[in-house]
Amino acid sequence: MTHLARLMKRGRGHGAGRGPDGPKITEEAVQAELGRILNAKTFAHSERLRRFLQFTVEQELKGEGDKLKEYQIGVEVFDRKESYDPRIDPIVRVEAGRLRSKLKEFYSGEGREDPILIEFPKGSYVPVFREREAGEPRTRLPGWLAGPGGGRTAALVGILAAIIAAMWALALFQENAALRRQLESSGRPALEPEFSLLWGRFFAPEAKNYVVFGSPIFFASERQMFFLRWQGLNDPREFQNDATFQEMQRRFGPLSGPRYDYALMADATALHRLTAFFGRAGASLTAMPAHLATWRGIQDGNVVFLGASRMIPLLGRLPVQQDFAWDAEHNVVNRNPLPGEERRYVTASHWDAVSYAIIARFPGLRPNRQIVLLTAHSEPGILAAVDQVTQGESVRALVQRLGLREAPGKNFELLLRVIVDRGAPVKSEYVTQHTSATAAR
Repeated sequence: MTHLARLMKRGRGHGAGRGPDGPKITEEAVQAELGRILNAKTFAHSERLRRFLQFTVEQELKGEGDKLKEYQIGVEVFDRKESYDPRIDPIVRVEAGRLRSKLKEFYSGEGREDPILIEFPKGSYVPVFREREAGEPRTRLPGWLAGPGGGRTAALVGILAAIIAAMWALALFQENAALRRQLESSGRPALEPEFSLLWGRFFAPEAKNYVVFGSPIFFASERQMFFLRWQGLNDPREFQNDATFQEMQRRFGPLSGPRYDYALMADATALHRLTAFFGRAGASLTAMPAHLATWRGIQDGNVVFLGASRMIPLLGRLPVQQDFAWDAEHNVVNRNPLPGEERRYVTASHWDAVSYAIIARFPGLRPNRQIVLLTAHSEPGILAAVDQVTQGESVRALVQRLGLREAPGKNFELLLRVIVDRGAPVKSEYVTQHTSATAAR
């Protein structure tokens, strides 16, 4: 008798299905499901997640599941040294969150017909094996699209979101317009020297400044009268071949789009903070959604790229060499690691406790212009990046750390770790920086 069968016979709560004639899930069935996941396209670029999944499943099947602790996984899977301290290095917690998200994505797509599910309960590193329950949809879409009444619910959500977005946009417009009138009547305020050192050409007299922010892709169902969005679909050139889009088209089509009717709440909030900051400095800032931004339209000005890079197509064609960049898994890749630095910094999902943000400054597209990047995968990371470059105390610390007093035209890339609680940034920690002696043109 296998260990899995022994567990089920004892009635241990691992979520495995049982029938009147005994257990339904065999060790061979679990191994087969593990093989399907490890070879799936969803996990094709997730070597660390594959190692994590395979190690924990095999340990559980061998009867060692009770020993699956954070320290053991850090050493065995992520090659941490014996001195590894999980309280300082959150790698296992971060990767566990990503693994749960990837498994959910897999079972919504490639694995939607699989009869056996491998899952990890929140807060546990011990995998659960269970049969797909009777009546449980084999073709899964996000919860707000699936189930009885999903169409009407989504329609109501879409209408409510549109109303809230419109009210929010109107409030931001009125507040920023009032701020501009106040500044125009009172003259340009004096800036602390540190702000000019950090922002450089953006605060030059008569400077043209643009902020390009993310544009999430939506599709409209005229038959159901609501909007649809799939968070993994961000390239308007490839959506026709996306399996999830094809499934949405089958269930709710015909779909029209792509459409760009909404912005992320964090992008809207960050944009508000940034425009208010520029207003206090007496500088202009023209906001431009990413799907409308072109190099021709912004090449004569200074440019801030704000938000998640996956939603800003121009960032994929940025004419500069970045040391820190986002990969397809939304991790930060360090292309030029210095001594003591990681080659990859794992960014958790939107709902986990740790995120990363990149703050960078490069030469612009024209002489005497500059480009600033404020990018992150998660909404808390975006807000944290904006706060770092607009608040006096943090700006003074950045200027000192980057050495901008001695070389005000220096280009730089800085990596932040953001501690998150319930979707809000609560603390930003300096990780590392790369600087260039090349002065801004």
